[in-house]
Amino acid sequence: MSRSTVPVKIQRHLVPFFFQEFEGIESVYLNKKVKAAKITTNKPIGKIIRLLMEKPEGSGPIKVDKFWMFLSIQDRERSKDFFGNMYKCVNGSNSFLKLPEAGTRLLNEYLEDIFRTSLVSYIEGHMADNSKAEVRRGIDLFLVKYDLYEEGFGIESLRRYYYRVMEEGHFLKRLQSSGKVK
Repeated sequence: MSRSTVPVKIQRHLVPFFFQEFEGIESVYLNKKVKAAKITTNKPIGKIIRLLMEKPEGSGPIKVDKFWMFLSIQDRERSKDFFGNMYKCVNGSNSFLKLPEAGTRLLNEYLEDIFRTSLVSYIEGHMADNSKAEVRRGIDLFLVKYDLYEEGFGIESLRRYYYRVMEEGHFLKRLQSSGKVK
């Protein structure tokens, strides 16, 4: 049975986060840590990807039941190289799908929302664990855990983001709107 893949580029800074947080098959290949994480269409992220896929003109019947997120981290002398793609796994003889550019942007925005929500929850957990805990230390632990210093994240910008979220009072506001409700 032939297989076809449709790559969907994932933002670099999301790769180390999802590499650790998604269950999958890990391996080391040519000095790269790689992971393939299966995403089925009966889970929300798989449903979203499937709904975003389009059928090109003149293609045959479509059946997609899972996607694979391929994540790669390569250790280099002075830094790390992150790479992430999402692939559909289908029978190439009867399935033809593509993800339009707008779908790729939406998928990355969704993954970014998961990432940001996790960041705030991580800091909140750090703060709840210790009455003397500092926000800066919680952010540092998050950045180290997910190799995000490599991607140019800094404590100060994330500290401002955290306090902005806390001031608004709703962790999930970024999932519903970008402005104040009037």
